Amino acid sequence: MKANYLFVALAAAAMLVACEEKPQPKPEDPVIEVSPSKIEATWEEKVAEVDVKANCQWNISKTDADGAAVDWVKCNVTSGNGDMKLQVKISKNDLEEGRTATVTLFNEGVKAFIDITQEGNPNSSKPKILELAFDFSAGGLDSWPTSKEADWSQLKNCDSGCASDNGGTATENSHRRAQVTFTLNGVGYDFTIADPNGAEKHNIYLDPAKGVYSGTLRFFGIPAIEGKKIVKIDMVQNASNKNPETFTRNVGVAKWVFHKDVPVDQIQYVEGGEPQNQAATDGTVYTYELSGTAPNTVYWINSPVNASIIKSLKLYYADADGTEEPLGPAPEDPKPADPDPGTDPGTGTEPDANALNLTFSFTGEPFEGWPTAAKYTHVEGGIECIYPLDGKNYVFVPADCGTASAGQAFWQPPVEGAEGYFAFNAQYRYLGLPKLEGYTLIRVVCHNVKLTSTAPRMGITKLISESAKHPADDAYMPGGQLQTWNPDGGETYTYSLSGTEPNTRYYIYAYAKGAVSSIDLIYNPAK
Repeated sequence: MKANYLFVALAAAAMLVACEEKPQPKPEDPVIEVSPSKIEATWEEKVAEVDVKANCQWNISKTDADGAAVDWVKCNVTSGNGDMKLQVKISKNDLEEGRTATVTLFNEGVKAFIDITQEGNPNSSKPKILELAFDFSAGGLDSWPTSKEADWSQLKNCDSGCASDNGGTATENSHRRAQVTFTLNGVGYDFTIADPNGAEKHNIYLDPAKGVYSGTLRFFGIPAIEGKKIVKIDMVQNASNKNPETFTRNVGVAKWVFHKDVPVDQIQYVEGGEPQNQAATDGTVYTYELSGTAPNTVYWINSPVNASIIKSLKLYYADADGTEEPLGPAPEDPKPADPDPGTDPGTGTEPDANALNLTFSFTGEPFEGWPTAAKYTHVEGGIECIYPLDGKNYVFVPADCGTASAGQAFWQPPVEGAEGYFAFNAQYRYLGLPKLEGYTLIRVVCHNVKLTSTAPRMGITKLISESAKHPADDAYMPGGQLQTWNPDGGETYTYSLSGTEPNTRYYIYAYAKGAVSSIDLIYNPAK
């Protein structure tokens, strides 16, 4: 009997050894498959069901052909694990043109694609474009000033917002402006000629043989048309007597008339209106595709480097669609930012031994409840958004100025080949920082990323402006005054604050739009 027990024990031990020595199966390579992989839709709203076969976790991105995120395609989930039925909702197309998008399911190097094609809306009325062609070298503009010494006092004063003094000295007025009329097909269009604040003499006039001579840092305002916004400019310069291979004649489309001493890199240009070097010989057409413009608003052709001689302009105006925001007032004379804010002992900006250091990254997928579209419904006072970090929830508040027609402060999700970021997608946008019970915010460190070619200007304020205008100086926290950021991104900007109070929300404010990949916040325990 004992022998039988011994035999059984030895057999069990042998089986155990055999099991231990059996090679373990290798983990499967991640696989993601979708069916169908193509969805075709009419212009009407459609919900399609897609079978997902996967052996791994996966995330979703929705992009257009340029890799930009789209909001007209929505999925019922933002991520998943393994097999499931995925619902893809395609919104009604209100545009005449068709459109395409791609839904991507991905896990590390594995991806599956759902290509979406939607037809244009046959009931949509395509915005009418008003095209106006002005040749300034064709004569017939006898009322225009024709030299630097011309007397502007006989010219037409500008409407509201322009200085009434047309020819005084620099100490007697700010921006010296006057309007001149170009009659085209029986209709008079008012152009505005302007000197920057502080200019000592006029230097913009009509050269009858060549066109509009606009001296360095002078401004030529294109006509403002009620109910229409400028969307494109074709510009032809008259030939310069300089060697085009070495001559630089930068010309852009600015938002405002600036001070004569403003640094060139602080001039704010319309998006798409950034300066181009127009040094080529006569006849070359330089095109500016503009966005973000408002109806009935003057925008300014500006030459920050060397004079411009504008031979002709072709202006394209589109109907306003109601989403445009009026320009705020021109910025005051720029105050140079502290190149190295650092810390100043004695101001309360030095972290103590019990300081709380928090880093909030926006490079990944947005958390639930955060706005992720370039434009969304404006909410007075902003939207409270939860950012979970190390087991705690921190409340941020994306916000817009009080008179904004649409929100444009949002978390841009990552797309293929690019990380996410938090975007201040228009000027006068805010991000309210967490207020912590028993702690005082003393330092804000921003890591910027490229959004446009225009240099961002960012500061720290204690409130949201009630209108689309530059906040008063006392709205900025000490140490939180505007800094001009590198438009190419990749740099870090520090604001060492004093005068802050515990359990109080402060705001990163974009006077000129920008974006951040992450934000470091330092809080001291309240004294």
